[in-house]
Amino acid sequence: MSNRRAYCRILVLLVAFSLISVVPQAFAQSKKGLELYNTWQYQEAEKVFREELKADPNNTPTNFYLGLTVLYQEKYQDALDIFLKVYKSQQRADQWTRPAVPSEYQIQLAMAQARIGLKQYPDAWKNLESARIEDGRASDVYVYRGLYYLEQDKLKEAIKELEKAISLDRKNPYAYYYAGLAYYKAGDPQNAVEALKTFLGLAPNAPEAPKAKLLHDQLC
Repeated sequence: MSNRRAYCRILVLLVAFSLISVVPQAFAQSKKGLELYNTWQYQEAEKVFREELKADPNNTPTNFYLGLTVLYQEKYQDALDIFLKVYKSQQRADQWTRPAVPSEYQIQLAMAQARIGLKQYPDAWKNLESARIEDGRASDVYVYRGLYYLEQDKLKEAIKELEKAISLDRKNPYAYYYAGLAYYKAGDPQNAVEALKTFLGLAPNAPEAPKAKLLHDQLC
């Protein structure tokens, strides 16, 4: 579970680390963790980020990315605890020293994902609304609004949100992935196949790719 889906994550985080003046060795460690994270190697990325935090436990960007690696291993409570810590840290920081990553939008979207995983739907919706207020044109807002409805079997609402996500960014792979699942559950195999095919074309090495391919092949 765009920042897993954000396509400029590496550049943004590297800028953030430069702003807080990390030493070259720490910078190299951070870069390694990001490379692992962006290639979906979440367990290895988690190890790198945890090692880095031993030297700098309060590094906000590193804590945030640690939370994402934990989130995408489906350790939702651990991830939420980390995101809440990051949120409090960012709230305490003044506007001149506050790291650029994570933004309010990123934090709210990450907390929403964790809370969807925990089935804390009312709080997840509040986070999704906060993320939408921060950036209502971001495709990922509607991806996770779609997931929010999909997890509750509200398929009509899920499909509407996911189709909007696709209209905002036709290269967002997870918009197609969750749309494929929603179409399938709604009894629309033709659209499910097309959505899953597009997802596999955009993200063939994603962790969800084997499941998507299996379902795609079953429907063909």
